[in-house]
Amino acid sequence: MTSPPHEHIDDFTAHEWCNELLSDPTITHISKRHIPDNRKGVSNTFFARTLFTDDAIRAFLSLYRPGKGHTREVDNTIIFTGSAPIHDTPHAGRYEVEAKRQQAKEDIAFDLADPSAAEAIILVSIGSDIDGGVRRLHGGVTASLLDQVMGTLLSYYYENTSATSELNVKYKKAIATPCILKVRAKLVREKGRWVETWGSVEDGRGTVFAEGSGAFVLEKVGVAKM
Repeated sequence: MTSPPHEHIDDFTAHEWCNELLSDPTITHISKRHIPDNRKGVSNTFFARTLFTDDAIRAFLSLYRPGKGHTREVDNTIIFTGSAPIHDTPHAGRYEVEAKRQQAKEDIAFDLADPSAAEAIILVSIGSDIDGGVRRLHGGVTASLLDQVMGTLLSYYYENTSATSELNVKYKKAIATPCILKVRAKLVREKGRWVETWGSVEDGRGTVFAEGSGAFVLEKVGVAKM
């Protein structure tokens, strides 16, 4: 019987910029990845199981900043609040609201420069087993991280599952491994079930390795019939 993989959270806490992020009260959710007990009916086994090794993705935290003045009480003895968000349909209190929003199909543009805008962030510790070139992160992994953070943003913001329709990546600099990465996503536009996003892969100190844009289709939510 194999032992469960170990989340190397100390890879993050060894860096001051990571600690500042984890202590930021405007980030209301800090979640470690959900580790499935089996493969049946489990989403995202790629990050939760396949890449979860000491030499691939050593540690992984999902963070959410809802913006608009939301804050949390910071407890530096607790660095996560639970497992990553489950990709599911909205809970009962949100179901009718989301159904009406989808049906309205209002075309809404978001301001990326707005400091109060919602944002999802992933902290990820990368080993050396997912390289492309020697000691260089594989470009496909970079794209997967952007796709992951964008989907995570939609899970938090809409409380709904989504499917990737388009993903475009602009690679700016090679990523040397091993490394700690900060991956961010914000909303660009929504129209019913169609949502466009922006994302970046950074080092937490101002260096941007890649930027991307994505388009997603949210799961359809219908108005309940009486």
